[in-house]
Amino acid sequence: MPRYFFRLRDGEVVRDDEGEELADHDAACAVAVEVFAETIPSKSDLLIGGGDYEVMVTNADSEQVYSITAKGHRY
Repeated sequence: MPRYFFRLRDGEVVRDDEGEELADHDAACAVAVEVFAETIPSKSDLLIGGGDYEVMVTNADSEQVYSITAKGHRY
């Protein structure tokens, strides 16, 4: 099974150096959405302040597979 790595970015980048073996790209995308849904509540201050938050998935070759982002806009 291929290994996928998840990075969380909210001004700083938290890298996943261990990764996770998953069946395919679709499974990696589904895990990224789950991680995003679980962690987004803690990012409210960042988003209210106009920041952005991203969960990115890369493969073992460091190629980007998927990204999900929330961006706050203050006007």
